[in-house]
Amino acid sequence: MWDGHSLSLAFGFREQQDEVKSDRQEFPSDTRIGDLVQEALPGITERELDVGGVRINYGEGPVNGPPLVLLHGLGRRWQVFLPLIPALSMRWHIFALDLRGHGKSGRVSRGYHGAQYSDDVAYFLRERVSTPAIVFGHSLGGMVGMWVASHHPELVRALILGDNMIMAERIPRPMYLALFTGLRDLARKRGSMEEIVAGIGRIEIPLASAGETVFIRNLPGNDGAYLLSWARCVAQVDPDTYDMAIDGSALEGWNAEDVLRGITCPTLLLQASRELGGLMSDADVALATRLLPHHTHVKFRALGHALFIQQPGPVLRAVTNFLESL
Repeated sequence: MWDGHSLSLAFGFREQQDEVKSDRQEFPSDTRIGDLVQEALPGITERELDVGGVRINYGEGPVNGPPLVLLHGLGRRWQVFLPLIPALSMRWHIFALDLRGHGKSGRVSRGYHGAQYSDDVAYFLRERVSTPAIVFGHSLGGMVGMWVASHHPELVRALILGDNMIMAERIPRPMYLALFTGLRDLARKRGSMEEIVAGIGRIEIPLASAGETVFIRNLPGNDGAYLLSWARCVAQVDPDTYDMAIDGSALEGWNAEDVLRGITCPTLLLQASRELGGLMSDADVALATRLLPHHTHVKFRALGHALFIQQPGPVLRAVTNFLESL
């Protein structure tokens, strides 16, 4: 369910502890980078749909093939898929959603239960997508995709699960509790973009493998431009989304075996390295491969939970191979 963006690194934490950046982050002006990260790709148009009292914002690409629906993780927005969209949109009709409480979509106080996210997506598929879609969900989006595929199988042609939990835990690891708490507090303060960038960099997370803590700004790949892109997501998220993840209420009623038994479509499992913050465990994969009738499993030993956010190439190859097999 979770989205540990800074843990998407193709390096072990222990090998990187000697590489420490200065406390001061250097990044281009807010306006220039802001224009860059806000800008949609050519051919991608942002639209809105009321899904029964909640406004859902989404980006839609040209009709270049069957529908492919993209669902982001906790605290993100549809633009997280920009590293993959240029290649995918050549063969597929892209719909990239902002989940409720994220991006430009509407907010609902304490309205971020897994079933509520999923009902929004099912409504969207019925109203905006003419045929059964491939649904690609990362983290929280993967769990939402599972729920939709299980409860509304007629809407989902195939499913791609991007390192989401399957046997849900309340908070899977101490580092995610620290991460979500820090991000929630920043979202609640609603400071300037520069303040949010600095605040993300100062979040300190424990590393179980090393027995120590590290500032997010000191993890490789988290340069100023990347932190600013992340900050724009935090600036647009409802803090309640983090609160319900932290207190476990977002997961109430989730039963992994029941959900898996309802999924009949081809499913691709993308598993990140647990040592680099991955959330899909070997036990998750074992359960899924036992209960899913049509499944493919790819394990990325050099990628963390965020997968394609900083390392799109390996994920794009796995996803493309799966899509071409359908």
